[in-house]
Amino acid sequence: MSYLKKRLELYKRTQKRIKSLKEAPEITSFGPGDVVCIWGDTGPIYALVIEDGVVKNCILLSPELFLAGDGLLLRVKHLVNLLRVTPINFYLTPSAQRACERIGKLKQEELTKVVENHQKLRERSWTGVRKEFFEYETRRIEILYEMFLKFLSQTEQSAPQTISLKWDELRHLFGEKDLELIFPKVPVAQSPGVDLGRFLIVRTQSGIRIIFADELISRTGKVTLAGKTIYSGQIPQELFINFENPPAVETLRNILNVDVEEETE
Repeated sequence: MSYLKKRLELYKRTQKRIKSLKEAPEITSFGPGDVVCIWGDTGPIYALVIEDGVVKNCILLSPELFLAGDGLLLRVKHLVNLLRVTPINFYLTPSAQRACERIGKLKQEELTKVVENHQKLRERSWTGVRKEFFEYETRRIEILYEMFLKFLSQTEQSAPQTISLKWDELRHLFGEKDLELIFPKVPVAQSPGVDLGRFLIVRTQSGIRIIFADELISRTGKVTLAGKTIYSGQIPQELFINFENPPAVETLRNILNVDVEEETE
């Protein structure tokens, strides 16, 4: 048995799957660039917040420096001194954020480098022991994915209004250059969703969900995609666009926008 394989087996025995989260010793606000410790029942989860919003987009950081590949190293002062960037990301719901303790802060240029490194790691085809390690880590923190899905489900159930659109009926609005923006030929890293603060974009098997922040709901406005208006009127709780092959949310984040009229007193 190789050294890495033995190390992985030891890691699995000592770092058990997290089944519940514990409230952090001190609950503080945090945002992009903050390194956080998420307290679980069997041990901590370390992460770097890269996007703010109702839910926070995070990169998983690993204290297991050998098995976690060759991602960038970040120095912290906590139970460990060094953490390695991984290709794994997840979202922290409001309830999960109560288990978070802020333990470090990156400057903007450092944050940019880490995000770029994370994207490169996501695009690699991992094999062997390291692939097995990343798969185990994803299972170990599965509670965070479950909390995110539950959050989306609760949002959907409480929605007073959902408007559905069909891509086949919208496609005629876009020229070839627009379509290249929506469906780029270069592969884009996939993630289940992205929170842009004012709205949340979630990719499903059948389409794209756009879940609007409370302050936008019921206001008059419009939703544009690549500069073309795809919906105008009263902003609903959620807008669903049916796609046969939905585009990546990482693509939509730069070309999807919501504008609302100024409220008059």
